[in-house]
Amino acid sequence: MKNIKYLLLVVVLFFIIPGCKKFLNVTPIDALSGNNFWKTKTDVEGFTNGIYTRLRDKVGDGPFLPALEMRGNFVSGNGGTSSNDAAGNTNYNNLIANNLKQVSSTSFNNMQNWKAWYDVIAASNILYKEIDRVSSSELSDTERKNYKAEAVFLRNLSYMFICKLFGDAIYYTDAYHSQSLARTGQVTVMKNCIADMDAVKNDLPVVNADPSKAGLRPTRGSAIALLMHLNMWAAAWDNTDKKPYYTATISLANELATYTNYQLLPINAENTRRIFKGRSPENLFSILQDFNYGESFSQQALYGYFFAHFPLYGGVTTATSRMTYKKDYIIKLFPAGVADARLATWFENYDSGTNSFQFKKYMNIYATGSGSTLTVNSDDSAIIFRLPDMILLAAQAAAELDNDSQARDFANQVRLMAGAPLLITSGEELKKDLYFERCRELIGEGQFFFDAVRTKRILDADYSSNPITVTDFNAGAWTWPLAISSAERLANPKLVGNNFWN
Repeated sequence: MKNIKYLLLVVVLFFIIPGCKKFLNVTPIDALSGNNFWKTKTDVEGFTNGIYTRLRDKVGDGPFLPALEMRGNFVSGNGGTSSNDAAGNTNYNNLIANNLKQVSSTSFNNMQNWKAWYDVIAASNILYKEIDRVSSSELSDTERKNYKAEAVFLRNLSYMFICKLFGDAIYYTDAYHSQSLARTGQVTVMKNCIADMDAVKNDLPVVNADPSKAGLRPTRGSAIALLMHLNMWAAAWDNTDKKPYYTATISLANELATYTNYQLLPINAENTRRIFKGRSPENLFSILQDFNYGESFSQQALYGYFFAHFPLYGGVTTATSRMTYKKDYIIKLFPAGVADARLATWFENYDSGTNSFQFKKYMNIYATGSGSTLTVNSDDSAIIFRLPDMILLAAQAAAELDNDSQARDFANQVRLMAGAPLLITSGEELKKDLYFERCRELIGEGQFFFDAVRTKRILDADYSSNPITVTDFNAGAWTWPLAISSAERLANPKLVGNNFWN
């Protein structure tokens, strides 16, 4: 902040690029490609930080992760505060019901618009290309490879979300792309991303040398987490041989287990605060929220906005939560008489089925005001990847390979941390148990809808409050509508939306 050049760099990235770039038609900017830039490590670091700001804006400016958790889930209640709220009752009820034709296109942080993801991709491609212009006196070979691998991670993370949200993607990796392209099948995109990430994974550090970047900038563990998700998503849609994806997922999990800086934490209130603040041994990649540093998400990006009340969220008169998990579903996840520390630690009035329900997984808070004006807000970071997610993905992969013993070994690592009984089932019953174990462990983290789609359980009323029919699913009802502006159509005439929603 004391360096004027760095401030000018931030201004360049945040204001010049958006103003001069059309979708998939990046015009070279003198300040970013001319001889007056890409000279120092400060230039590179400032540009890279700008990409993270774009990613943070996408995830933290609206209910991105909450919407992914609520769509098709067993939840109910008042999602908004008034009839004028852009994300009010009607939109949320339609979201839960998988009736996205009736969801406002401006709701849910513009989730129907993929341009923000392509902004990250375009900037990442520029970083990957232009960093070679920085002299070796400013950047060592190791640092240069690290930044390049970081750029590859960010673009592939964006492609992962694009495919999970919209299916087929416009795929490119060259800087300043201007060619009109048709959408590429998501299996091909996933294969490209896997190869892309595999090639640079080992160029990322095992541990960030700067502790302030722990969990917030990618490491080798972050790359492994992304690769595991890419492989499992590809396996869901590739109708040829799925075995290589599952085998790769298990191999990656085994590699991750060799990195001693990552470990599972026993479930209790103290560790819950550590985990969701973002720099715990479980954290593989997250996006920082920290009120003390002026890093705060919008209110609706916070799960507590919907599922918590005072003293975890809201003013002193906020006595109930806006939304609740349905009683039958919570009891299915946490049956009476079955020990599980997650139940006592993460929930209050868990089986009420009313708005006295409170979700306590996000315990980091900050307060403003005092007395009757005291207001409490969440101060947890957005966790994109954490260790239990990866272990349970590996368990599912092992089960798909009919290696039930290995699948149980993976899953029981997570259950031990929760003080829950070990899984002993096999076959299809084990696959069902593994699915619900992800629902339990990752509840509220934005994984529900993706998991339901990936496993095709979104078709079954046992796993979704509003299942999608097979016909509609095959027609693309699992995707989000893709809003295409006239400027985007002009820039790329080959761009088409998602046929089901059209």
